Amino acid sequence: MSAGETRAAWTGAVEELWPGATVDAVPPGRSAGARRELAFLPDAEHPRLLVPAGLPRAAAAALRRYSHDLGPRQRVSRGLTAAAVRTGLPERTLRDRLRVTGGGPSIEDRLAELLGRPVVVSIGLGSARANRKPILHVLSPRGEPVAFVKVGDTETARGLLDGEAAALAYLNAHLPPPSARGRLHVPELLHHGRWRDLDLLVLEPLPTGALGWRPRGSAPVAQMRALFEVGGVTRTPLRDSGFWDGMAASPAGVLDERQRAVFGEVVEGVGKAHGDLPLDFGAWHGDWTPWNMAWHRGVLRLWDWERFARTVPNGFDLLHYRLQEAMRTASGPAYAAWPDGTAAALEPLGMPAGAAEATVRLYLLELCRRYLLAAQEPIGGPLRADAERLLSLLHDDLGRLS
Repeated sequence: MSAGETRAAWTGAVEELWPGATVDAVPPGRSAGARRELAFLPDAEHPRLLVPAGLPRAAAAALRRYSHDLGPRQRVSRGLTAAAVRTGLPERTLRDRLRVTGGGPSIEDRLAELLGRPVVVSIGLGSARANRKPILHVLSPRGEPVAFVKVGDTETARGLLDGEAAALAYLNAHLPPPSARGRLHVPELLHHGRWRDLDLLVLEPLPTGALGWRPRGSAPVAQMRALFEVGGVTRTPLRDSGFWDGMAASPAGVLDERQRAVFGEVVEGVGKAHGDLPLDFGAWHGDWTPWNMAWHRGVLRLWDWERFARTVPNGFDLLHYRLQEAMRTASGPAYAAWPDGTAAALEPLGMPAGAAEATVRLYLLELCRRYLLAAQEPIGGPLRADAERLLSLLHDDLGRLS
C-alpha cells in the first residue's frame, strides 16, 4: 500500500468516527476551532496510532500497552516514550496531524453516553486485509483506561464482532474466576450494538504492565488446557465430530473453481487418512499468539476472541502459538515448506505421535480454509499468496497419506 493509500485509509476511518465532519491534514498549530486534533505516531507514512493532540496524559496512556510479544528492551523503550509523551514535549515533533471540524455527534460522544463519563480515543488501524477494522483505546482526558472498542465497518468485520461478542458472553458465563481457571482472564463485554452504520464492540480494558514479562519461549500450556476444557471435552473419531462436519462442507464456500476442486480433494484425502482416528475435541481461542496476551500480576490476560470455536481437536492453540511465532522470524515466505518437527510442539500435551501428526495436518487444513475464505473478501488480497501456498502445501502432502 502506498503512502497516499495508507493516509487515505486512516483519514477514512476518522471520517466514519466523526460523521459529517471535515477531516484534513494540517501541521501543528493550525487547528483553531477544531473538535479534535489527532497526531500520527510515529508519522503518516508508517502509522501505528492516531493519538489525541493536546492531551499528553491520554496520548501517553495509549502507548502503555504491553503484550507478551514485547521483550525487556522494547518494554523499557515504550515506557520511556510514554513517560516523555506525558510531559507534552515530544508532541511538537509529531508533524503529521488530522484536524476534525464540524459534523454531528461523534464516536466520543456515543461512547461517553455508553460509559457514563467524558472520553477521548486513540485509533489503531491494522494493515489492509479482510478483517481490518478500527480499534479504539478509550481513555479519560486524564489518561485513565476506560475501554477498548472494535468498530465493524464491513460485513466481514461485523461478522467477526458478532462472533467475539458471543464468545465473550459464553466464556464469562462458563469460565471460573481468574483465581481458579489456570489464572486466565478474558475481557468483560460492556456493550455490543449498532451506532449509525457501524457496529461497536465495547470491552473492558485488560490490565497490562511493563513488569509483566516472562520468557517468550514459554507457551502458556496450562491456560490453553483450561480453555480447551471450558465446555467439556469429548473423544470421538474424527469423521464423527462436528469439526469434521464443518470442514467437509467448507469447500462449497470457495468461489474460485480450481481452488474449490483442489481444496475438496485435500479435505477428502485427509478424511480418508484420519477419519477413524479418535481425538479429543474442545474449545480454542483461534488466534492465540504472544501479541494477543499479557501477563499481569500472575494472571494471563487474553484478548481478540473473534475466532473462538468449540469442538476442535486438542492442540490447535499450541500449534498456532508456535507456528505463528516462528513465521515472524522466518527468512522465507510463509507455508513454503512443510513444518517438519512441528508435531514435537504437542509433546507437553502428552499426545501420541500418530495423533500429533494428524493434528498438525488438521490445524493447517483449518488455517487453509480460513485463508481461502478470507482471501475472497474485497480487501483480502494480502492473504491470497499465503492461501495459495498453504493449499499447494497440503495438496503436495497428499502423497504422504496414500
